[in-house]
Amino acid sequence: MNELTTEDYYGLFTDNVSLGPLFNWTNGTVNEKEEEKSTTLLVAAIYLTVVGFCAILGNITVLTIILRDKKLRSKPHNHLLISLAICDLSVLFLGYPFTIISAYSREWVFGALVCTFSGFFTFFISLTSMNILVAICVFRYVMICLPGKSFLLTPRFTMYVIMGCFAYGLFWTALPLLGWGSYAMEPFMVSCSLNWAKHDFSNLSYMVATIFFCYIGHVAIMVNCYRHISKTVTLLAQRDRERGRIVREDEMLYRSKVADDQQVTRMCFLVVIVFAGVWTPYALVSAVHIFYEDMPIYVTALPTMFAKAGCMMNPLVYFLTNRNFRVKAMEIIGCARMDNVVGVEMPNGEVVRTFDKLSKDGVYLGQDKVVMERSSTMF
Repeated sequence: MNELTTEDYYGLFTDNVSLGPLFNWTNGTVNEKEEEKSTTLLVAAIYLTVVGFCAILGNITVLTIILRDKKLRSKPHNHLLISLAICDLSVLFLGYPFTIISAYSREWVFGALVCTFSGFFTFFISLTSMNILVAICVFRYVMICLPGKSFLLTPRFTMYVIMGCFAYGLFWTALPLLGWGSYAMEPFMVSCSLNWAKHDFSNLSYMVATIFFCYIGHVAIMVNCYRHISKTVTLLAQRDRERGRIVREDEMLYRSKVADDQQVTRMCFLVVIVFAGVWTPYALVSAVHIFYEDMPIYVTALPTMFAKAGCMMNPLVYFLTNRNFRVKAMEIIGCARMDNVVGVEMPNGEVVRTFDKLSKDGVYLGQDKVVMERSSTMF
């Protein structure tokens, strides 16, 4: 395949963009503009390299924690986390390298066919990851708010859900290959994605549809699930407080569930915030570009770079909000330590919780300990 010129790439990207400077620089010499452009692309390359390294480390840690533990990997809920980590690693190895290499080279060094593949594959995996995040929120909603229905969340059903996530992602990302919408070089010329700037009916209608069905719909479902989860967990915590400090041994399971649900609620909330924070700028710029064509290049570049950090955010959320994940992650890197607190996890995987023991007549007998199985799910 013959090497394409800059003009050819602009033809791939849009028929409406002028062939002026790639970056809307202020007045200066041609050399100054090229130097600024080169510096910007170098910063982008370093940024993506750091993101890629952190994402690979985080997602491999997630897979290691789940797959090496028979109890964890046997739970259908954790299959969603496995699929999510595999998606993030796939886009890191098969999608981002084209952009990183081109950014270091200061120009797109691959052909038009690779550009289309890169745009399609990155969008496909990213959308599939979004779908899985929505499934995680729905699973948590069923487990906390509809516990009587949790028996339906079987391994077989989870497998169908994962297949549905991939199918939904493939449906929307394959449409540009079939003529509705298109993939093209982005304005900063080192990455390919959906064709924001070509303002014909096909591309405009496709962009509007994807914003509604691949972003707004996802956010609405996740926020609604979290709203119900938060309400239910708050009610459980209130009931727990009403029971008082002194509880019987058989109530420890209940208190343990309340504590775990509170932790999971914080994690679900942070997942929603991270999802919205990473993808909202990209969706917003895409929407604005429909009505306002002459956007500065950096305005379109920054949301794209920010969205590419999404693949490293999920392990970070787990680490910050899930104690079980933190303990296992620290064990993997050899920094685990045991704290003398209520709910200490023992080396054999059991959890020791202390409680205030009562006699049958309700007389306080002092503190005692109970050994419980650790949580078999990470979310």
